[in-house]
Amino acid sequence: MTRRRDPAARALRVKILLMALALGLMLSSHLRPVYRITVEGEALPGRYSLGQAQAGEAQAREIAEEILGSTDTLCCPEKRLCLTLRRADGEAATLTEALLERTEGIQTAAEVRVNGIRLGNVEDGEALERALQRSIRGQMPLKAVSGGISGRLELRPVYTRVGSCTPYSDMVLLITGVAPVIYLDPEGKLA
Repeated sequence: MTRRRDPAARALRVKILLMALALGLMLSSHLRPVYRITVEGEALPGRYSLGQAQAGEAQAREIAEEILGSTDTLCCPEKRLCLTLRRADGEAATLTEALLERTEGIQTAAEVRVNGIRLGNVEDGEALERALQRSIRGQMPLKAVSGGISGRLELRPVYTRVGSCTPYSDMVLLITGVAPVIYLDPEGKLA
């Protein structure tokens, strides 16, 4: 007994197969290669394109070279390739920060500027502001009700070599040397 093949059923199967293949190709054409990145066991948020990952690593290497003179202690990120329909949403700066924060010999600090003049770095900008306020209040004349430096203090986060920060007491002296403290009495006159 021979089985008869129905040409209409065969044509339908071919059409379904071709449509499935076309749908698969269409979906795969929209897949994007992205990377999930882990730095020393901590997964970074987002997905990174190859360009973003390379830019973040290059920036970290450049900064480490500038600060330390070498990139020997710079840790290497672990990249895991994924295919997704979504665009890469990671930021190269986030990867750079993660790499630098875990590099031996580099620390975050606050760069101190008064009236645009760079005075150096301190470990913590908020601690410096508290030390400066204590110094201003500690030297306030009895008839004064307020006091402040005569310039504009700017604090900016930076990366620096470990152990290169200025002590708070020395930085307070530098700040008040560049922008002397002015005290005012209740009438708004110099005290």
